[in-house]
Parts: sequence; C-alpha cells; structure tokens
Amino acid sequence: MLKNQSALQNSTAYYFNRSKDINVENDSTVITLFARLTRELTWEDGFDTYKKIETFWVDIEDTKMEEASEKMKSLPNCMKYYKISEKVFRDLYRLSKSCPKELYYVTPFHQESFREKFIT
Repeated sequence: MLKNQSALQNSTAYYFNRSKDINVENDSTVITLFARLTRELTWEDGFDTYKKIETFWVDIEDTKMEEASEKMKSLPNCMKYYKISEKVFRDLYRLSKSCPKELYYVTPFHQESFREKFIT
C-alpha cells in the first residue's frame, strides 16, 4: 500500500447494495434481506491502479416466511447495486442510524444501477 495515498487518489465512488433471497433451512423457508453502504477509492501511482473499498454500514435480516410482511415477500429475489452521489450516500447513512430496516425497501436516486437476479 502506498504511504501517501491521499495525494495520489484519483476518484471516489459511493454505492448502495440491497438484496433479498429465499432459502430453506431445517424444513423452514427463510427470507434473507441484506443492505450495505460503501465508498470506493481508486488511485494510481503511475504503474498500477489500486482500489480500497470501505464499508460504512451493513445489515442482514433473516425472517421466517410465515412471519414476513407482504411488503417483504413482494421484494424481488435479486441483488441490486446502485452508484449514488455523495449527498445521497450521506442521506442513506443518516437513515441507517435512525431506521435501518427501511433501507431494504429504498430505491435511491442513483447515477447507475445493476440488477443480478437470483435463480429460484
């Protein structure tokens, strides 16, 4: 790792990821929700490109299917990746402190998004 990383930093990107998956555990169907806020720093030293990913907040929740809300059940079984602005990142981070479970249902204002569907 470089000693003077901040002097050579080239870019900063912010991401919000969320997912829902359904699994069977011990003859019980379980819904797993996951959400994460990360910042990605990228820099070059003239020879190589480096990346550092910092996780600011992450949460995971497992709920038995029979205890899940209709809102939870209706979420698509997939991983969604959102590239967001620094301001949206800060707003989501604040939200994670006061009502983190709501982040499972948020679709933020974003610059780019990618969806990876789970096979069910």
